[in-house]
Amino acid sequence: MVIDDDKEILNLLSILLKNSGYKSITATNGSTALEYLKKCPAPALILTDYSMPKLNGYQFIEKVASQPQYKDIPVVILTGSEINDLELPSSSNFKGIIQKPFKLNTVLEIVKLLTTKNEEYPAA
Repeated sequence: MVIDDDKEILNLLSILLKNSGYKSITATNGSTALEYLKKCPAPALILTDYSMPKLNGYQFIEKVASQPQYKDIPVVILTGSEINDLELPSSSNFKGIIQKPFKLNTVLEIVKLLTTKNEEYPAA
């Protein structure tokens, strides 16, 4: 799952994942992503922007981590903000930060590290 209010980044990451053999669900904010989680099979990984309307990345991760069916899904934050300025989640599913602008191969390496391709419902 990829969550970002910047549609260009959302499309770029979706294409990257698709071209690398992964399926992805996309959402433009944390609230919409939570609705998708209720309706779709659980993803193997979530990449989420930090600064978004309605429900920011921190709030989204805390909500995901509080639900038993999602608490083990690894989550990585994407951000253009200074890392020292962010309130970071303490939940065990939070795996790290990818600083924007990012290199596509860096994102792909992290996706591969945190997931395995699953025939039923792959990674992001």
